[in-house]
Amino acid sequence: MPHSSASDLPPGTGSSLQQEIRQALAEPDAVLANLKITRCHFLLAQALQRTLGAGAGANFHSWAVWGSRKAGVTIRQEDLDQARRDGSVVGGCVGAVVGWGCGWLLGWATHWLPGAALLGAGCGLAVGRLIIRHSRQRSAELILAGNRTVLEDIGLQTARFVEWLVQIPAAPTTELADFLAGLPSEPPQSTLLRRAFAHYFEAYQAKDAAAKQEATYLGNCFAVWHEHVRLEPFIKGAMPVIIRRCVTRRLLQFEVGSLSLAVAQDVPATGVFGQLAAADSPQKAADLYLLRSVGGRAFGKEAAHAGTAARDWTAIKERMRYVFALFRTFHAEPQVCLAPYEPAQLAAIQAGQYPGGQWR
Repeated sequence: MPHSSASDLPPGTGSSLQQEIRQALAEPDAVLANLKITRCHFLLAQALQRTLGAGAGANFHSWAVWGSRKAGVTIRQEDLDQARRDGSVVGGCVGAVVGWGCGWLLGWATHWLPGAALLGAGCGLAVGRLIIRHSRQRSAELILAGNRTVLEDIGLQTARFVEWLVQIPAAPTTELADFLAGLPSEPPQSTLLRRAFAHYFEAYQAKDAAAKQEATYLGNCFAVWHEHVRLEPFIKGAMPVIIRRCVTRRLLQFEVGSLSLAVAQDVPATGVFGQLAAADSPQKAADLYLLRSVGGRAFGKEAAHAGTAARDWTAIKERMRYVFALFRTFHAEPQVCLAPYEPAQLAAIQAGQYPGGQWR
């Protein structure tokens, strides 16, 4: 079960965080790798929270903790039984329709058509189970690869950002270019990641609590958009076309602390941290336009919750519409910043061991 703190953990500096990240990325055991990645996101979330200052709210890694925990369910194949049931239902229904249609096209007598449908349903059920078994194995491999990609892609840069600000605590805005120059240069990811850390730097410098919170939120949005662009092939590869809507509706539930949420349901209309301030610079206007282009109604001046549910998680605009609304609604929710495991369990994971007690 998640806990409210892990105060006995070392605070972590940029260089020590980079070492932790590299150890997690090099872990050969799939389950332990996921546990280490989840722990690294928690350490990064804490480090970035301290760097941005009190009142900044949840950051990208605060959310990545729960995304990584959810990834662990598939990596450990704990959702296989539910997936098999869903695949059997879908395969059986499709098979029944195909069987009936084939019987009709072949000119079978009407009283034989139910038999054709039954035969088709049986074949479809068997095929559906085979597809699900293969796809869940493939999904586990792809999700672990995506899990590693996010930590390597953003986690190492966050650790570098924290270390940079520790070394230059009074960094003027002009020096931000020095940090941004070290980010990946491949478009379009480079643009999104640059905007993410530019907003985090804005949050770091902000004295007003509302401005700090908004800048952190904008940084989160650009970071998660960057992440989902990078994860696009992993997400599509992990969800076979025939069952994408079924998986979105039935399997994509997740927990944030004690909160239980599902991407197929609208983000709950509670706890919105407030309106976004009007654009006061050409750069901010451009940023808001970019985010609105992919987040739609979830990124209006006032957050809209109706219609944020996703029907097909492989569609990036549906993902961003949901995630932007989720981030905005729960930005100041304390449970988002909870530790994913007990302190003793986190220590076991750091030592390269499976944790004891309840952790799944």
